[in-house]
Amino acid sequence: MLPLKKSSRKAPTLIITVGILITSGFFLISAQRNTAKQHNLQSNNLQSNNPSTQSSWAMPTILPTETVTQHSAYSLVYNHKHMQAKWVAYNLTYGNTVGGAERSSKFSIDPSISPRTAVTSDYTKTGYDRGHLAPAGDMKFSAQAMSESFYMGNVSPQLPGFNRGIWKKLEEQFRSWAPSSHPVFVVTGPVLTDPIGSPYIGQTCRISVPQRFYKVMLDTASPMRAIAFVMPNNSSTQPLSSFAMSIDEAERITGIDFFPKLNDIQEAKIEKTLLLQQWRFN
Repeated sequence: MLPLKKSSRKAPTLIITVGILITSGFFLISAQRNTAKQHNLQSNNLQSNNPSTQSSWAMPTILPTETVTQHSAYSLVYNHKHMQAKWVAYNLTYGNTVGGAERSSKFSIDPSISPRTAVTSDYTKTGYDRGHLAPAGDMKFSAQAMSESFYMGNVSPQLPGFNRGIWKKLEEQFRSWAPSSHPVFVVTGPVLTDPIGSPYIGQTCRISVPQRFYKVMLDTASPMRAIAFVMPNNSSTQPLSSFAMSIDEAERITGIDFFPKLNDIQEAKIEKTLLLQQWRFN
């Protein structure tokens, strides 16, 4: 048998080496794709509560004289004349409502608002609850978000029968509408356009007691839908649906332009009418 030529002996080694490189490259690309997918999932989860995302959809129109305060899970405009927020806006998903963050129950001054907010003692022995606007039950996904929900900038004076009754039912209803696949957008607050007479409360400042409160939701998934509620600051046995109204009607009552990112066609379709059949009540 004739001896193999030098070039022929190297051929099997070259083939094996190329095969190893191709295989290694395949696994490297697969690993990079998996890492990218994980990163995208984490980014999507974070985006649902990112203040920049809130700016895109949840925030109402911001007036030139107003300052927006942003926290990790909600944004607000504080009204120092009435010593409470004009509105609080946040994104809501089902995942936000089932996390492990424990309820704080320790109210404190909002350190991001200047001049300062009301203090917790302003509510002591007044007959009014420190009523959450963005509820603690919507902040279970994060210990920081839970703690920030107890800032006094997120509080308004609410009668106990209202705060622990019909308002609590509305908060629970909104949580039942929160999907797991995407965030919905919520804006809530006191109606500060109503005539504010007595009573006022507060030891260190003068806090207006609102006659009514509102809460609105926009779901941008197809079919896009929106709903608003305005209810008096009193206990009630009426069904929640009796307080439901269109976004346009809530805007007329509150003087707030909700969801300005909607285009004219969407606004005409979504804000002008309320289709109760689109919403399942508990």
